[in-house]
Amino acid sequence: MSDNGPARIEEAFAMLVRDIMQSRVITATPQTGVPEALGVLRTRGVRHLVIVDGGTLVGIVSDRDLKQAGALDERLGQWTIGEIMTRSVITIEPSAPVEDAAQLMLTEKISALPVTRTGRLVGIVTETDIVRLFVRALGAGEPSSRIDVVVPPNVGALPDIVATVQAAGAPVSSVVTLRDAEELKDAVIRVGTIDPRPAIAALTEKGYTVKTAWRGGASAARVA
Repeated sequence: MSDNGPARIEEAFAMLVRDIMQSRVITATPQTGVPEALGVLRTRGVRHLVIVDGGTLVGIVSDRDLKQAGALDERLGQWTIGEIMTRSVITIEPSAPVEDAAQLMLTEKISALPVTRTGRLVGIVTETDIVRLFVRALGAGEPSSRIDVVVPPNVGALPDIVATVQAAGAPVSSVVTLRDAEELKDAVIRVGTIDPRPAIAALTEKGYTVKTAWRGGASAARVA
């Protein structure tokens, strides 16, 4: 199996929050005016402002918060960030696994997590950081193809599927297994070729069901 294959997935999701967080955080104080905060968000191209007071995290505000507040009250220009910020901020430690950050963001329905160490702000993780890591782990964006295969319940099926793909001349870049709504397991295999048809033929010949196949990386086309 390729050294850049499943090991890439394993390495990516063994990473810690500190490995993917943005250490340069755009901040404001509670006294910052709302118009000034909106200007910072627009010019810096960010969607969240972390609010600190004397270096201590005291709140967070998003561009959505500001827009919603503006739609509700025409006096928004007279407000300060401290009046509309979220004070109960969900945070994470830099030593936490990245999957914990992803799960926390999903559960709490938030798109940014300030990273703190002993109460002090040291970074921020956004949904973009998580998605970027996932894309990197799957090898997307590289000249490659994706093959989705149904994995039978028998022991040894997944290694045999991977070996079959490799033997057909398609180097495996990554493998992820998922369960669908019916609890059937699928293997999502990224291969380092833009023509996965020999691998698909080999899998079909051995009785495996190939559900879909895409080729060409980010501008993928379905394989007929």
